[in-house]
Amino acid sequence: MDRDILDRQAKKGWCAKVIEQLAHDLRTVFPCMKGVSRANMMYMRAFAEA
Repeated sequence: MDRDILDRQAKKGWCAKVIEQLAHDLRTVFPCMKGVSRANMMYMRAFAEA
């Protein structure tokens, strides 16, 4: 999943709000799942990039 964030941003650019949309989608599909905030998605992205 981490690479997915990087791939989507590479295709759509930062302005597409890829991370915000992904966090929203995950919260919608998995309402009981914890840790899918925008901030955590940013940490996952940074980890994947490293």
